[in-house]
Amino acid sequence: MTLVSRTPPSIWDASIIALTIGSILGVTLVAFQGLAVATITPALTRDLDGEHLYGWVFNAFLIPQIIAGVAAGREVDRRPPWMVFYPALVFFAIGCLICGLASSMGVLFIGRALVGIGAGAMFSTVYAIVGGAYPDHLRASMLAAMSSAWIVPSLIGPFISGFVADTFHWRYVFLGLLPILAIIWPLTWPSYRKVRFDNGDAGPQVGANRVSLAVLLASGTLLFLAGPDLDELAAIALDSARLAPAWLGAAVTIAGVGIIIPTLRRLLPEGTFALRPMLGSAVAHRALSFGAFAVVETYLVYSLTSFGALTSSQAGLILTVGSLTWTAGSLLQARQDRIAGAGSRPRRVVLGSLLMLAGAGLITGTILFAQDIWWPIAAIGFASMGLGIGYGYTTSTTVAFASAPRGQDGMVSSSMLLGDLFTNSIGVGVGGFLLALTTDLDWSTPSSAGLSMSLGLLMIGTAFVAGQRMLAAMDGSRGLGHHVAQRSSAR
Repeated sequence: MTLVSRTPPSIWDASIIALTIGSILGVTLVAFQGLAVATITPALTRDLDGEHLYGWVFNAFLIPQIIAGVAAGREVDRRPPWMVFYPALVFFAIGCLICGLASSMGVLFIGRALVGIGAGAMFSTVYAIVGGAYPDHLRASMLAAMSSAWIVPSLIGPFISGFVADTFHWRYVFLGLLPILAIIWPLTWPSYRKVRFDNGDAGPQVGANRVSLAVLLASGTLLFLAGPDLDELAAIALDSARLAPAWLGAAVTIAGVGIIIPTLRRLLPEGTFALRPMLGSAVAHRALSFGAFAVVETYLVYSLTSFGALTSSQAGLILTVGSLTWTAGSLLQARQDRIAGAGSRPRRVVLGSLLMLAGAGLITGTILFAQDIWWPIAAIGFASMGLGIGYGYTTSTTVAFASAPRGQDGMVSSSMLLGDLFTNSIGVGVGGFLLALTTDLDWSTPSSAGLSMSLGLLMIGTAFVAGQRMLAAMDGSRGLGHHVAQRSSAR
């Protein structure tokens, strides 16, 4: 990176403060959008007669991110980051406009896809900048600062979006994002246009086939998730109902699985499926933690508004609690990273998983056994999940960057984003399928929601195993800290 000629002592150093602020603003935009849409989805699906496609409001956003995130990661390894970041803002803006004007679920899905393309490219670019433009001793602090970008959106986003949906209309939530985009462009331009990476030839060579593989993975994910909902999706696309026999839906899902597994193995770092330390297990832990958080968040909002007697704005306040504790956990891990160093990171990853497991278990257990959800239980459980993901997820991100081969920061960044998006879309999508299936089988609403949410528990348990693998691989003074020192000297 050629923005500065010396190593800055802090992310707020005069030489990089503009870059830090610009990156935080990009994360703030995506954070506000995510929290707002999670809050208003029950209202918009009711209004557009799409409650049976609840999970697809998120899938339509997440699946295009698989392609955009990988493509952006490759391009950041080849050209200045601003050439990726600003086109992403344009896609994001057009998508928000379409969503705000949508008259049907089909049009809404188109808008959500464009927003997803923009968000995926922005996130991949920002994370690549963290990996390539900041030294290792500042990455934990920068990631914590990026997590703090969720504070304002979490304080006002869910409540305001819920209030707007309850009082006026959910459409104004999407349209209200456009002025934020108009502010971000001029504020980030002075710093982003100066960033250059010196990656040599490694990045382009590694990323040569990743975009086509990402398209294949997105297609497989679409098939896997579309199989169970083929009737409803066909009705939207063809304006006709009940076109797909059951066997065709099953065949589509099986075909999706056949595409996903080999493609994902080629896209993610070697050892990710085996939870192999350090890079593979770090990417796996991060992806599983994020997916679990998304699953619990999605079906917690559904539970609170469906049988928990809360309005959209009240349910949004519960999301605010989780976002704030996420930020708190991230800030805490940054402080401990400065004090204890790189060798302490695997222990924080394990502890973060345990906090998430406790919170998700409290919420899911209450719903399944009490057949109800009370807001104090939801707030306590989601607060524990937020603290755990802030503590462990952010730490595993730092581990992944420290383990990245030289010149492949964009590749590692896009791999982490890809893992997050895949577990998010699969988790939320399968949860939506289980919700619809058990509802058709006349299960109680709490039982259906609890079953969907239990997917999050399974994912957290696997993330815990990944953290244990990292901890077992730590080899005293020649563990992760030694690896970081070697990589820093090579750079």
